[in-house]
Amino acid sequence: MKIKVDTSKCTGCLVCEITCSLAHFGKIQRENSAIRVQVNDLNQGLHAPVLCRQCKKMSCLKPEGKDMDEQLKNAFLWEDNPTRQKSCVFNALFAFNGKLIHCDLCQGDPECVKSCPTCALILAI
Repeated sequence: MKIKVDTSKCTGCLVCEITCSLAHFGKIQRENSAIRVQVNDLNQGLHAPVLCRQCKKMSCLKPEGKDMDEQLKNAFLWEDNPTRQKSCVFNALFAFNGKLIHCDLCQGDPECVKSCPTCALILAI
């Protein structure tokens, strides 16, 4: 299961960011969101939500030289660790206050998908 993005439908309203922070922290704090909307300043109509693509390897989550366990894969927030790889080829692994934020798909029912007013976010199974 993964979330697909239709950038042609994204208006840049940021509801997905707000919903993510509310769902995981109970408050609106966009920096604590596992989805970020990038706005192209040159083209006012082009917005691109960035979030984990749930790739098979998920090497960004693996501690150096170790296998990733299922519990870590499904975690939303964990302490930053110098032995952890912190690179995502899609730039979708975010850090805030010394913690790493990773999309856990809201345990299979992503709030950002449900709250997107233009259906720019689609749950693909």
